[in-house]
This record gives sequence, C-alpha cells and structure tokens, in this order.
Amino acid sequence: MKLRIDTTGVSFVCTRAPEQRLAFDSGQPKVDRETGLPLWQVQLMALDASGGDVIAVTVAGDPNVTVGQPAQVDGLVALPWSQEGRSGIAFRWRAGDGKSASCQPLNQARRPRTRASASRSGICNCLCAWL
Repeated sequence: MKLRIDTTGVSFVCTRAPEQRLAFDSGQPKVDRETGLPLWQVQLMALDASGGDVIAVTVAGDPNVTVGQPAQVDGLVALPWSQEGRSGIAFRWRAGDGKSASCQPLNQARRPRTRASASRSGICNCLCAWL
C-alpha cells in the first residue's frame, strides 16, 4: 500500500549527498522496475512549524542535489513494510506524472509557505502525524 503524503507547508533540505542504491547480494545498482532508472537514496530534513525530522527517501534517477540545498518535494509516498519480525516505513519520491523525481533548487520551483503563513492558515501538519 502506498500512502501519499501532503507536503504542503513542509520545507525540505538535503542533509547528506545522494548515494546510489546497490543490491545487497550482487553489489549492482538497483533500478526502478517501472522506468529502468537507477535508484538513489537521499537524506532530507523535513521541517514545518511543529519541528523537523530527517528521512531517507528513495528517488528514481539522479536527484541532482547537494548537501544544504533546499529541495522541492512533490509526490512523496510512504510504504509501510514488515519483514522477519521487523517493520518500518520506506519513503519514495515520485513525480505525479510518473517520471523520475528530481531535486530543484527553490529558486527554480515554487517556494514553500513560511512558518508564519503556514501556521496562520492552519495547514502545518507534521510530516508523520498519521503514524
């Protein structure tokens, strides 16, 4: 089950350089089954008026982002998982049109609301409030 996450009012900043995802058994790069693009893992800080969390997000295609760069993240989904007595949530970033997602500096994308305006409008919800 994929759970879409509303990122309205959430600012994202890259906190670690992207790393290509590798298959544990072969060491070969993992690829997206739908697009054939290589998978990357990006560590992002998600920040809204209630605070911040650091999340690891899988992206299809080179995310083209650097540490400290703000990023526009649309199409974020959460994928709950359970395996051998362990469980967690994997985050996947995918553009709404099915193409690979990529980081965009905020000066090239829409700017998120400021904390003050987001708080006044009542839309600031913690990214993981549904957990």
